[in-house]
Amino acid sequence: MCKKKPVIIFTGSRLPKEAAELALQNGAQVEYYPLIETVLRNTRAPDFERYGWLIFTSRNSAEAFCKLRPEIHAKIAAVGDKTAEILEKHGYPVDFIPSTFSADVFVQEFPDIAGKERCLFVRGALAKDTILSMPLVIDEWTVYDTVKKYNNAQALAGMSDVTIIFASPSAVSAYREAGGNFKDIQTAAIGHITERAIIEAGGEVHFRPETYTYLEIIQTIAKGSCNL
Repeated sequence: MCKKKPVIIFTGSRLPKEAAELALQNGAQVEYYPLIETVLRNTRAPDFERYGWLIFTSRNSAEAFCKLRPEIHAKIAAVGDKTAEILEKHGYPVDFIPSTFSADVFVQEFPDIAGKERCLFVRGALAKDTILSMPLVIDEWTVYDTVKKYNNAQALAGMSDVTIIFASPSAVSAYREAGGNFKDIQTAAIGHITERAIIEAGGEVHFRPETYTYLEIIQTIAKGSCNL
């Protein structure tokens, strides 16, 4: 039986309160070291009347968009229920969510839904170009930049016997650039893209839920850990 109290570290641009509370309820110590932060761009809004669909692949892009409060008549597609939740909370109904919260699945399912309508991909500067691989007419609007927080990355790089939750390849990159290795930690990945980034950086992924949310990752850790 494990005796040591487990330490779970969140590294996203925000602390997911529900998931953190669930980890605490399961007996873990929770710490928060954001490895990235988002900075809203001073950007000119496009002519939304040109588009039949707006596409969002992250909560960050949805939040940045909602801060700008544009008036639109286009339909909205979102990768993930949390992204959709942000949009709908601000009065933007979501018309399509893929069956799996992944851009890879989105690009397989969305073209049949979109038809021949022109799309606008609302993105961050470091977003992958997966969405652009679809056989559709897609314009891009970059609404935020991603900045790595190296002080936090350096602090994490010196830790051991912890479980670090990575939610994006950018977070993995920040950790590695600060000298972090994967020898004495456990890793949890939200999404197979993040999982791939950890593996390519030389790490092993110990926990990845089928549903790509923080609550699911904590439940997955709880099932797979003897001391949570």
